[in-house]
Amino acid sequence: MNENINESNYSSEYDTEEEPKRFQIKRWMLIVGIIVLLAIIVLVIVLVSRSKNDEDYTTEDFNRLETRMEEETPIYLTQKGIELTSEELRIDLDELLVKNGGSIDPDQVKAAKVCEGYVIASKVDTESYDAYIKCGDMYTTSGYVSNDNESNDNNDDSEDEEDTEEPVITIIGDESVSINQGSAYNDEGATAMDNVDGDITSQIVTENNVNTSESGYYTVIYRVSDSSGNTAEATRVVNVVSTITTTKKNNSSSSSGKTTTKRRVTTTTSRITTPPTITLKGSSYITLNQGDRYSDPGYSATDARGKDLTGSVKISGSVNTSVAGTYTIRYTVTDSYGNTATKTRTIKVNSTYVALQGISLTPNTVTLSVGATKTISVMFNPTNATNKSVSWSSSNASVATVSNGVITAKKSGVATITASGADGRKAYVSVVVR
Repeated sequence: MNENINESNYSSEYDTEEEPKRFQIKRWMLIVGIIVLLAIIVLVIVLVSRSKNDEDYTTEDFNRLETRMEEETPIYLTQKGIELTSEELRIDLDELLVKNGGSIDPDQVKAAKVCEGYVIASKVDTESYDAYIKCGDMYTTSGYVSNDNESNDNNDDSEDEEDTEEPVITIIGDESVSINQGSAYNDEGATAMDNVDGDITSQIVTENNVNTSESGYYTVIYRVSDSSGNTAEATRVVNVVSTITTTKKNNSSSSSGKTTTKRRVTTTTSRITTPPTITLKGSSYITLNQGDRYSDPGYSATDARGKDLTGSVKISGSVNTSVAGTYTIRYTVTDSYGNTATKTRTIKVNSTYVALQGISLTPNTVTLSVGATKTISVMFNPTNATNKSVSWSSSNASVATVSNGVITAKKSGVATITASGADGRKAYVSVVVR
């Protein structure tokens, strides 16, 4: 009976024991796994890409990109209507790519896919183009400047240049004047022009210390300053001449016994020292165009007493209107007292030469087969330019030649055709021979 009870108890305890729990994937475990997998994929892509770049690109690829950038630059300038000066112009590589209207195709110049850079263009005697590129850790052109540094340089260049040029003061009338002591002196004044502010005559400060009651040399000083603080000064000399006094001695005697008396008589005479006056008819500054006829407007002259001296005026200088330039006619007269006066007239002959501002070519990109030809049309700006002569040249005559605007394809390759006009103007055609 006891055995049955124990067996019953044993069975009851075994039946009530719990089963083991099954493993379950939590959400956070899934998220962590995805993140680790993505990190591994990115790392693999970077390593493969870096390895591929190092293997696929050579120095020759980078040099070719630099060459194509320099070849494309003159074409870009022509299309944009940009005229080079001595100031450097920066053109980014991105502007020269096919996708932005250029002719550098990354499929043909594969270094363009991994490089960034720019071309520095300028003109002193001739135009120059220098390409600079940076291609990750694989290649960097010597002298390359990062965009950040270049941006800072541009900010410096954008500041206005300081105005250091002085104004120009022009004295009206003669720079040296003689008047008699006691006469009235009326100063003719001066004018002033500034390269930035223009006419600043009203800002002239005059220092006039002429004292006509005492003989001697005096100065009239004209001073003016522009808005940048540049100061100019001009001086007129005024000679106040004293009257000349002469003394004559007349002796007379009378006798009365042994006594003799002498009497001195003094007479004073004044000589005129004021110079004659020359009056110019018409303007003292005349402007003509090259080829015009010059006829002197005339003049008159009188001495200090009003006597007409016009017939005694001597004229020197000449005007050649066939040659542009500035000419001076000088009028001189001397009165009976030996006083001399001079007046001048300035004649400016302006050139009628119309400078060439630019030339353009149509088309400016050409693709030819070997042996084919293409005629290039030239357009001048302005159309009435005086000199429309053009000379032609090829950067690679073995690929393409040019004569009087006709391009002839010689062999496969790339060449740049240059049209050189008057006044240093140039335009370019990019030629691809297949």
